[in-house]
Amino acid sequence: MALPIKPPSQGSQPLRQFLIWAAVATSIAIVIFIVTGAMLSLIQLFLLAAGGVVFLAAQLLAMWFNRQAKILTAVTIMCGAIAAYALLITIVTPEMLVVPIFGPLIMVALAQPYLPRRALRMMNVAALALAVIIVVLGTYLHLFPPIEIELLGLPTILVVTLVVAIILLLLWQNYVRLETAIQQSEQANAELRQIRQGLEQQVAQRTNDLRQMINKLEAQFYEQSRMRAALEQQREAIRSLSVPILPVTEHILVMPLIGELDRQRLDDLNQRALAAIEQWRAQMLLVDITGVPVVDEAVAKGLITVVQAARLLGAQVCLIGIRPEVAQALVAVGIDLQGIQTFVTLQDALARTLPRTQAKRG
Repeated sequence: MALPIKPPSQGSQPLRQFLIWAAVATSIAIVIFIVTGAMLSLIQLFLLAAGGVVFLAAQLLAMWFNRQAKILTAVTIMCGAIAAYALLITIVTPEMLVVPIFGPLIMVALAQPYLPRRALRMMNVAALALAVIIVVLGTYLHLFPPIEIELLGLPTILVVTLVVAIILLLLWQNYVRLETAIQQSEQANAELRQIRQGLEQQVAQRTNDLRQMINKLEAQFYEQSRMRAALEQQREAIRSLSVPILPVTEHILVMPLIGELDRQRLDDLNQRALAAIEQWRAQMLLVDITGVPVVDEAVAKGLITVVQAARLLGAQVCLIGIRPEVAQALVAVGIDLQGIQTFVTLQDALARTLPRTQAKRG
């Protein structure tokens, strides 16, 4: 389970806990230095107690900055206070060198979770330099008369215990933070795996749906193509039935027309007539318009076009079924039918044309 994220105004909870422990340890150390200094009449311990008060004030200031969510500022103040107090202990009581030598370690352990990589690298260098300075000062600098080691035994043990406890606390906090980060990372990885599995299932489902849709579209396309082909065949059959051509003899063709003649039927009529004349090598084409209800100017012009085109192929066209009202309408619109043979019925046309074609053949 992921840890709850606290509001930024509360700062870092582990840092707050460390500062509280450090303040408690510093307060205990101040008491130890004051009591021991009073018992042994050692000015050095009173100086350490005074420095401890300043160190405690720095810790309280770092707590305030941490509560204001200024974590880097709090860490910087704390590390600087640790370095300063370690130098003070080294200068005042070099006999207690074992205590300030822990200062650089505390600085690095404290700053590691909060500083960026470059700043942490600089902190490591500073901690190493501080350790060297502490050792050099503790070895060669003696501003105060030396204190017998037996007198500092108990205070040193107590202070070292507090410092080691603080270091262990920092290490434990870093371990808990690292373990928490690992758990959160594992949980995030598990969630990512679940999301990935869900996405893979969705992709597989979408792929399957897409494949089925493609198959369905292909089937529909095939069916539509088949239907278009069938419709085209039916349309061709209808065109053939709407403009039939019947061979009477080897050289005479009859084209009976029934129904209204629009532009499309006139074009089909022209094409089929010419194709039939060429196919049968016909000498005469009998166009029967008895079944055409209306013969207007457009229809007359279309029929004349057929007549003229057939003449170019060497065939003669005769019109059958010119009714009186049709003749009057054609004359009224100025259609000239001179040169075009007309007959009232198909029987009359055949009676006139059959002997003529037989004579030409003989």
